[in-house]
Amino acid sequence: MTHKKPDFSGAWALDRAACTLSPGADGMESAVVHIEHVEPAFRVKARFVGADGKAFEFSFERVSDGRGSVTGDDTSSLRWDGDALIVTDETRRQDFEFRMSWRYELVDGGRRLKATEWIRATNHNQDNVWVFNRR
Repeated sequence: MTHKKPDFSGAWALDRAACTLSPGADGMESAVVHIEHVEPAFRVKARFVGADGKAFEFSFERVSDGRGSVTGDDTSSLRWDGDALIVTDETRRQDFEFRMSWRYELVDGGRRLKATEWIRATNHNQDNVWVFNRR
């Protein structure tokens, strides 16, 4: 019998107290992440708001087959690692290098989303654990 992969679909609200954030990310006070996940498509739309009231928004779409896509200096991919989805993005230019990964996992019986973020760049590094509650 084939193991059914988890469905990450839903709206998720940041549980700031449950997060472990690096300097730079630790100023975020709230966030909402919307995920549409119909295997193999994975779509994310997020809005983070800092203590200063400034919002940071992003969205992306990937396919979980592990194949990377290349656009100019950028590569990205999505793959399964057990029941977790791993998103990787990389930019390499002569003057700048940026590597980021997100590991998405459902925890607490699917009531919470844990997103472990890893960034290595020419100008900064971060290691963050973001925790979201299902809305």
